[in-house]
Amino acid sequence: MCGICGVVNFDRHEPVDRDILRGMRDTIAYRGPDASGLYVDGAVGLAHRRLSIIDVASGHQPMTNEDGSVCIVFNGEVYNYIELRKAYLEGRHRFESTSDTEVMVHLYEEFGVDCVKLFNGMFAFALWDRRARTLMLARDRVGVKPLYYTVQDGTLVFASEIKALLAHPKVRTRVDASAVDEFITYGYVQSPRTAFEGILRVPEGHVLTWHDGALKTTQYWDVTFVPDERRSEQDHVDRVRELLTDSLKLRLRSDVPLGVLLSGGVDSSAVVAMLSREVGKVKTFSIGFDAGDNYNELHHARRLAEHFDTDHHEMILRPQEFRDFIPRFAHFMDEPVTEAAAIPLYFVCQLTAKHVKVVLSGEGSDELFAGYPAYRRMQILERYRRLPAAARRVVEPILQRALSNSKLARYLDLAGSPLERRYSGGHLYDVRLRDALYRPDFNAEVGDPFAAIAPVYAASRGWDTLGRLLYLDTKTWLPNDILIKADRMSMANSIELRVPFLDYRLIEYAASIPSRYKLRGSTSKYILKRALRGLVPQWILDRKKMGFPTPLALMFRGELHDYVKAVLFDSRADRGYFETREVRRLVDEHVAGRADHHTALWRLLVLEEWHRQFIDQPRTAGLVTA
Repeated sequence: MCGICGVVNFDRHEPVDRDILRGMRDTIAYRGPDASGLYVDGAVGLAHRRLSIIDVASGHQPMTNEDGSVCIVFNGEVYNYIELRKAYLEGRHRFESTSDTEVMVHLYEEFGVDCVKLFNGMFAFALWDRRARTLMLARDRVGVKPLYYTVQDGTLVFASEIKALLAHPKVRTRVDASAVDEFITYGYVQSPRTAFEGILRVPEGHVLTWHDGALKTTQYWDVTFVPDERRSEQDHVDRVRELLTDSLKLRLRSDVPLGVLLSGGVDSSAVVAMLSREVGKVKTFSIGFDAGDNYNELHHARRLAEHFDTDHHEMILRPQEFRDFIPRFAHFMDEPVTEAAAIPLYFVCQLTAKHVKVVLSGEGSDELFAGYPAYRRMQILERYRRLPAAARRVVEPILQRALSNSKLARYLDLAGSPLERRYSGGHLYDVRLRDALYRPDFNAEVGDPFAAIAPVYAASRGWDTLGRLLYLDTKTWLPNDILIKADRMSMANSIELRVPFLDYRLIEYAASIPSRYKLRGSTSKYILKRALRGLVPQWILDRKKMGFPTPLALMFRGELHDYVKAVLFDSRADRGYFETREVRRLVDEHVAGRADHHTALWRLLVLEEWHRQFIDQPRTAGLVTA
């Protein structure tokens, strides 16, 4: 696991400034504190910070092929590198290491840009082909590892994190107003755009090539949530267990110690259970809030750790620690992302780093096997909306009463597409709130908030409701929120986080499982839970999903009350987006307990902290100490 960056000057006669490249690289030194490297070929420069995991002694980067005509900098892991080396490279190349990086270089020599289709792992890399004078940038299929780029003043600049881009003097920062609206609506900005105008992500599952000043982006992978009805329920159970077991075994490849982030839920418990069978004694790490049982799963995690006799470590995160970390949260995330659970993740990774260098987690399972409660609710409500008018008149009063205290109550009133209704619950999207919060000129400037994700939803036309929702979240929420959180908070503590559920073979197979095997009545992740019977204790499988709730609503009325006012009522927060009186109303109503506006308030706080660090003073954004 590492940090990478680089520069390509379109003018061949303009050499890369080594000091600038070195400054970019060292801005993200925490991603790779073990070693660093630099490669310059005239107008092209690559740089690398290394966190040594595989072939600690010899796997240094940048790495070249035998004659130096191909050079790579790589962040992540290609787990099947041993199998790839045996299948395609033995006897054809001279190896100087036992690393996955060198396998990647030689596979490029054999297959060109199509080599990426062979890789099973999490990766973002840059590869310079000196003979063809072509740069290749690539990301893994679902976007576990990040990669950003921008083209400004005849120069292509790329890096693992945006703050490294900002260390280049040609890179200027300007807010993308429509991206601000996306953040307020969804809690993240949809790839390939970011909140910075002109700074883009290499999209997940894509390759970007540069040659002679021209950029070309090509998609090499996608997934289809269309059911395969040929297999029985038991077939699906057996295959899910087989693929998850193999995925976990591949992710045990490491030359340094590893552990598991344990929440006490199904997914992390499955990782602990299967890992215990493979390696014996497992190190586990958990965190909770000092805010009551509704925000604390530590007792479940502790019970599971006792069941498998793990070497267990845990901590409690207190409100003052949470509050003090918010500016650093904005710093590490680089762009506004709503995921408040990133803060406890940072602290548990900090704890983890004292014991291991690699940690496994259960991210991704909910998007594959329908773990979020919203999936079941939306299925029910979409079926209701398709009832004949007479039947709806009978059912509607009952349903309205059942939902009267829920955000879902407005779901029934919202016209438009299922896409719009999808964001009427847990997200901020509410036409009335947005119209009141936004200033008229800003509202007119940003346009339709669904334009960014409508093409993703349209690509699933003809699928069933659940399949469309799972595809939507796999292509939006997962890479642009969940995985950004996982990457930033783990790398901020110089540890590698691996996600067994996101092996692309398991993703593709799970997508082929009929929806009735994912949601069965009130049981979510039905087929996964069946596959885990006998491995994970039944009381874990029967537990109601809790996720990792953060007590923002409570803290904004208590310990963080003064902080919220100090930030949002500051004159600097008047940036032309929001009506000041409406912001004050949201704060006052929430603090008084008359309404729960914590989602909106958190997004306003994150956006303001991001502005202060990356827009008000962009050249010092990367200098905040880790």
